[in-house]
Amino acid sequence: MLKDLEHRAPEQGQAPMPAVATQKSSTLKIVSISVVVLLSLNALGFYIWNLQEQVAKSYEQQQVLSSKPQAQQPEVSSAKLQVAENIQEQAALPQQEKQNVKAIQTETVAEQLTLPNTEPPKTPEVIKSIISKKSSKKSSKKTGEMSISRRQLTSEELVNQKLMRAEKAVNLNKLSKAEQLFEEILIIKPTDKQARKKLAALWFGRKSYQQAVNLLSQGIAIDKNDGELRLLKARIYLSQGQHEAAFNTLKPLASFEQEEYQVMLANIAQQIEQYPSAISAYKLLIKMQPYSGRWYLGLAIVYDKNSQFSLAINKYALALTKTDLSISSAKFAKQRMQALGE
Repeated sequence: MLKDLEHRAPEQGQAPMPAVATQKSSTLKIVSISVVVLLSLNALGFYIWNLQEQVAKSYEQQQVLSSKPQAQQPEVSSAKLQVAENIQEQAALPQQEKQNVKAIQTETVAEQLTLPNTEPPKTPEVIKSIISKKSSKKSSKKTGEMSISRRQLTSEELVNQKLMRAEKAVNLNKLSKAEQLFEEILIIKPTDKQARKKLAALWFGRKSYQQAVNLLSQGIAIDKNDGELRLLKARIYLSQGQHEAAFNTLKPLASFEQEEYQVMLANIAQQIEQYPSAISAYKLLIKMQPYSGRWYLGLAIVYDKNSQFSLAINKYALALTKTDLSISSAKFAKQRMQALGE
């Protein structure tokens, strides 16, 4: 028995090894099979899900295609109604803005009618939003252009603007500023008589006599028939006691029918004993105002000084027939008539 036991003992010591190996191999097979099964199930599930998504999309496209012809026409009508309402709301806009809005509305309707079938139709609210956005863009662009563009003043407008500012400066006693503005006006428009006379008056007022005379001489050179510039120049000469220069300034325009001009010419001519010029001046005054006794009296005095006594007596008598002579003037006329032998 002992031998039998010894013979079995080695066999029993070697038997467990194949059992352990077999057990490990079975476990690996089970794990591998499980992993393969899981991966297969996942792939199958993903394939089934993808197939369902494609079926669902195909079904939705068929629904959209089937409902598109029926839903599109009512939407277009609604859009047209909305466009009509927008046109009425824009009735108070200027004509140009109305045309812009109508063009935008027409584009919107055209775009809606030509939309692909894959895009859902625009609702009236969407159309109104598009119109308002396009209108705001165009109006903002127009406003930007208006703010950038600036119209340049013409020379005449610039002169009028400076003339107003100069007159305002004179009223505020800002004479230096007024002189500067008048000078700028004459640079732009040398023929502006009003600016020239006012500037000459300002220079005369601050006793810049030579500057004023030169300024007036330039104006007379531009227009030799301007009696007002000649009259102002003669006054400046008279203020300086230059009677001859004043007479020479007035004489070239002896036929100028203006009362103040002819009165000054007659007085200066008498002072420097230029009697023919004085006689012509008084005759022109009588022609202008035949009812005035002053001019007859002045002419009589000139005749009297020029030793033309018969003519002087005649004019003294005519002066007394006028009602505008003062008492002292009438008394003087009578005394001279008596002295001349009448």
